[in-house]
Amino acid sequence: MTVEHRTPVPVTLLLAEPAAVVAETDASDAAKLFKALADPLRIRLVSLIRHSPGGEACFCDLAEEFDMPQPTLSHHLRVLVSAGILTRERRGTWSWYSLVPEPLETLQALLRAGGPLVDRIAPVDGSERARRC
Repeated sequence: MTVEHRTPVPVTLLLAEPAAVVAETDASDAAKLFKALADPLRIRLVSLIRHSPGGEACFCDLAEEFDMPQPTLSHHLRVLVSAGILTRERRGTWSWYSLVPEPLETLQALLRAGGPLVDRIAPVDGSERARRC
């Protein structure tokens, strides 16, 4: 009895449709969000606010978490509010901050598997490449 030996062939499955290229305005909006989050302190602020009771946090509570001057913390919160990541509501003498979910959902859509920034590289046709270069 003869046993046939076969060489395994790798198979790649594409489980999702290729994502579209990001439009110029969407890229600009996403860049503003990435820029606002491009600081470890701001990422921590978003996390603290997100996990605060009721999904909101008072400035006084946030200030206790950071060893820095009040104007510096206010600046970081203002950047996040300006980017649309947080909302600010004045209650008496204190400001309360809440997370706006849509901006983070936008970034999640860009970075998820199958999204425009994580999707596979399109195959290159050698003849087309020669014409472009």
